[in-house]
Amino acid sequence: MPIYTYLLQVHPKGGGNWANLLEPRTGTPMDGTFGTVDVPESGLSDAATKKMARFSDTGLKRRVAFWEGRRVNERLYSNEVFCLIYDDGSIVDADAVARDSSDASSRNSGNVRPRCPHAPHDGSCGHEGHCAFAHRGRDCEAIRPVCPSCFDEVFPTRVPDIVGQIRREGELVLRCSSCEQLSFQFDADLICDLCQWLAPDVNEELEDRFAANGGEFSPQPGSCPGCSHQLPQLAGPFTLGCPKCGQSVILSLESFRPGTTTTTMCPNRECGLYIKIPPSIWCLVCGQNLRPLNIVRKLTLEANDPRPPARSNVREDESTRLARRLAEAAEAGLRNFRYLSREQQGLFLDKRYLDSLISSADQADAWIRDAVEIRTAGHQLNREGGMHAMQEVHQQVMELGLNYRNAAREIERCWDGIGHWLG
Repeated sequence: MPIYTYLLQVHPKGGGNWANLLEPRTGTPMDGTFGTVDVPESGLSDAATKKMARFSDTGLKRRVAFWEGRRVNERLYSNEVFCLIYDDGSIVDADAVARDSSDASSRNSGNVRPRCPHAPHDGSCGHEGHCAFAHRGRDCEAIRPVCPSCFDEVFPTRVPDIVGQIRREGELVLRCSSCEQLSFQFDADLICDLCQWLAPDVNEELEDRFAANGGEFSPQPGSCPGCSHQLPQLAGPFTLGCPKCGQSVILSLESFRPGTTTTTMCPNRECGLYIKIPPSIWCLVCGQNLRPLNIVRKLTLEANDPRPPARSNVREDESTRLARRLAEAAEAGLRNFRYLSREQQGLFLDKRYLDSLISSADQADAWIRDAVEIRTAGHQLNREGGMHAMQEVHQQVMELGLNYRNAAREIERCWDGIGHWLG
């Protein structure tokens, strides 16, 4: 029986390129969108229909690309596609795919500027979609702007639009989609005249301008001071991991209304969590524009933190309150562990991975935040009082009662390898 590698893609309602459905935390393809099938060539259409049926509730056009052989651990290129099967039943064979790729290459050939003094930054792909298709597996080396406030990098797909706006308007002040500050000030001096891309020293210049201004720039007169009506709107549904079980949840923007709370149910029947989408996902000033996707996802996870607030008693000393907080975190982690995927369970038990999240514990996904909190407290106790301090807090967890014995054992496990502690 022949083997084919498949990749399911969706087409945003706002237009643009076909896109992969990715897991929000790992960036890997969602379950059911990438893998292999053992079917004869005549069975590819039925296999594609079954794969696309699972994602019919997205409301988007869908297609499945097939490559010959088992290639899940290899780079996949568009010019090597065996066939494309669309949700309307139409099939595009390898010859037609090859012709389309050739036509696209000829249309974009003018973007290549091998004599540009700012090379290498091959623009033959137009920096749309996955650059690996154009660069044959190499990372795209084109310069891209970095926010001088939060130091997050702008995706290269936005650069042509930025350059076009600068050409039309002369000077441009843009808002960062990560920190939401008006931190970018562009003008024609930052554009390479030969390749129509940003000049290589763009980030040094952006940083100097931001510093000279004393921080964030002022919004344009008449624009919203909170979003400037600039924040990129989401073209289609987005995904996030269920705060309780980690299952991917696909959310349609059509059900959102500014200023209201939207509720949806986790697709995992064993979990059954009702997930709230808070009104804070909209601009806090005008309330009409969605905030950036990463912030929408973070606010949604925070609004649905399944861990109950830790009980506190003003007459308890600080170490006892710490013990109670850690016990509550350990209980929540144990309660939710069975709902996690195998990959998530492996990461939950990986002390090195937990340590890598300590510097940003507040930003950790809800499904692993409890373990990171316990691990963070262990390191702090070890720094302040070594093994003795850790033993004292652990003993206080034991003294909270018999109901906390499992929590105490979980804390032992989480602290394994910190100082001389063995879990």
